[in-house]
Amino acid sequence: MAQLGLVVPDELAGFSIDEMVTIAQRAEQRGYHSIWKGETSGTNSFMVLGAIARETEDIRLGTGIANVFSRSPTLLGMSGATLNALSDGRAILGLGVSSPPIVEEWHGQAYERPLRRAREAIEIIRQVLDGDTVEYDGEMFDVGPYSVGFETPSGEVPIFNAAMGERNRQLTGEFADGWMPVFTPLSELGGFATEITSAAADAGRPEPTIAPWVPAAVAEDPSVAKRRVKELLAQEMAMGYNRILATHGYGDSADEAHNRWHDGDREGATDAITDEVVEEFAVYGTPETCREQLAPYYEAGADLPILWPPFTASRGAVEELIDGFAPE
Repeated sequence: MAQLGLVVPDELAGFSIDEMVTIAQRAEQRGYHSIWKGETSGTNSFMVLGAIARETEDIRLGTGIANVFSRSPTLLGMSGATLNALSDGRAILGLGVSSPPIVEEWHGQAYERPLRRAREAIEIIRQVLDGDTVEYDGEMFDVGPYSVGFETPSGEVPIFNAAMGERNRQLTGEFADGWMPVFTPLSELGGFATEITSAAADAGRPEPTIAPWVPAAVAEDPSVAKRRVKELLAQEMAMGYNRILATHGYGDSADEAHNRWHDGDREGATDAITDEVVEEFAVYGTPETCREQLAPYYEAGADLPILWPPFTASRGAVEELIDGFAPE
């Protein structure tokens, strides 16, 4: 059966923690592989996933993403190990370098050498998860020797990296267990996946899991579903992801959406998202047709597409999405 993940809508979309737990339970019942909790602001992803862990049995629980600046590598490892213990071995540690606005303005950290920091963080986290003594002398971190303090190793916790740039994708293949990109065009996904698996092979590592985030919506009227993903894309362009789309050749649409959103014209920003952008970066459809929209992702090498509901989606719309895309 094809694997599928879901980004749980959180307080930024108006959902309480109790509602997040209920959404995760529904996803588990419908056969989803994993649930992912974001953390740009709002609630703490590890704590919310810990609450979900106590109310579910099988679904995997991933941070999507925990950035490598706001917590030390040792704390990231401790948090991942704790979540893994709470969930009986279901944790996935989704990491990323985030962006200067979040790191500098929200966390008050200097956004320095992000890729080197990510590499060293992953190496330290692996030592922590081994449950013995951490000792590391790097360019960014000098840690230990210090005892982790676990009575027994926490068990394997996969580490996914939310890489977008070429050098970061290389890092993913060499050091991570999975690649979790955001805003990678479908037409380029296969080539990037091949790059990463080749880097892993060169490093003597297993093939990483390819797990792209995919904006998604379901509605009886396909035009309504398309509008929902355009709204999500427009909002994310306003958050600065227009720069990422520009590197893939979609800068005109992305920049227009960014500028209109910041001018207060959210309808105009949504209108600026072209159908071509939607087809490359999102999936949508009716309950009868939406599942087939994922086939090209699996064909391009995705192992675990992660569906990303629009921020404007109601509880009913999210449930419709879960049911419509549910693995058969």
